[in-house]
Amino acid sequence: MDIQDIIEIFILAAVIFIPLGYALRSRLPRWINRFATRFLSPRYLTPMTMSTINKSRKRSATLPDNSAATGKSKTSL
Repeated sequence: MDIQDIIEIFILAAVIFIPLGYALRSRLPRWINRFATRFLSPRYLTPMTMSTINKSRKRSATLPDNSAATGKSKTSL
């Protein structure tokens, strides 16, 4: 591969991507917002409040030493 080939690749990429970026500059933020609201929204999360923190602290004090899912100890080594 010559330096001439590398320069041609850069010119070809510029000819393709500069007009493409110019055409998409007004549409791309809408696509990003639509993607974020559809796939990244925290709709399955519940807000963390002091009452939920206190409940989880009370529950963790009464939990057994072994996890029900894995059967392993919850203490780190």
